Amino acid sequence: MIAYMISALVIALAGGVGLLLLSGVSKNGRIAPGTFCFYTAQSNLLVIIYELALFFSLLFRTDAFSRFLASPGTALVVTVCIWVTHLVFHFALVPYIRRTDKSFAGSGETWLGNILVHYIAPLLTLLQWVLWADKTGLTVWNALIWLLIPLYYLIFVLLRARTGKPIGDTDLMYPYFFLDYPALGWKRFALTIAVLLVVFFSLALILVGLAPLLP
Repeated sequence: MIAYMISALVIALAGGVGLLLLSGVSKNGRIAPGTFCFYTAQSNLLVIIYELALFFSLLFRTDAFSRFLASPGTALVVTVCIWVTHLVFHFALVPYIRRTDKSFAGSGETWLGNILVHYIAPLLTLLQWVLWADKTGLTVWNALIWLLIPLYYLIFVLLRARTGKPIGDTDLMYPYFFLDYPALGWKRFALTIAVLLVVFFSLALILVGLAPLLP
């Protein structure tokens, strides 16, 4: 129980510091406009809120709330949610950025922020799930429920783009190149979304399949 609580604080701290570094607060004294249009920011914010709520619910033994937060389904959704952040960044965004002759490292703060939100927080959350989270009774249904999060984000991106306003101080209408509907065309866009949903569903299924083998 103590290790579970400590892990929650460490994960919340990693995600929080990473978001602050990437948001430009230290430079400008405020969060850069459009920061939370990106899945990275939204997923890390979800994890921070979840981990802090989990810590305090375990600390004060609010049993009903603790059971919900630490339930197998909730823990799975949060874990897959942030692990997708790592996978998409590492296997899709970094190669794309390098192909366009740009550096994803940036300044020291940007580099550290990227490491924290795209690598450290996801890895620690996965380890927390493997070592301490309740994994009993997970089914295919839990993997399906997780898909509500990427579907929500897709709807959010499309509706935000309909406003006709770029994201923050950028010239981007869509936060990621693989969600840029006008550039892709509807066929490639639909195929991309289908592939992503299959990959995300498969990832959740892998964790569901591993669950009976883990502590």
